[in-house]
Amino acid sequence: MPKIHDSGMQAERTRLSWARTSLALAVIGALELHIGRSDLAMVDRLPGLLMLLIAVGCWVYGGRRYLVVTRSLAAGRTVLNHRQGLVLAGLSLLPAAIAVWSILV
Repeated sequence: MPKIHDSGMQAERTRLSWARTSLALAVIGALELHIGRSDLAMVDRLPGLLMLLIAVGCWVYGGRRYLVVTRSLAAGRTVLNHRQGLVLAGLSLLPAAIAVWSILV
């Protein structure tokens, strides 16, 4: 019988939450690009493009984090990284800032 590294499948659930978050960000970015006129200037399209870029980054980060966690669990190492968590917490404010900017511009 194979050894179960993570009996509660927390890593898999976290990976799925990263995927849902990136999908939601991509939908918001696509809506910001789609809604409105087709003759918008690049400045008017920038919030939507930034949201799509953040969605791709979120998708990539979630996948890489999943690999790090599963490999660390398999090797019996810890997966804590406090510096990375602080950077990620700071970056989590970026979509809200873009949304406010797109409303005000």
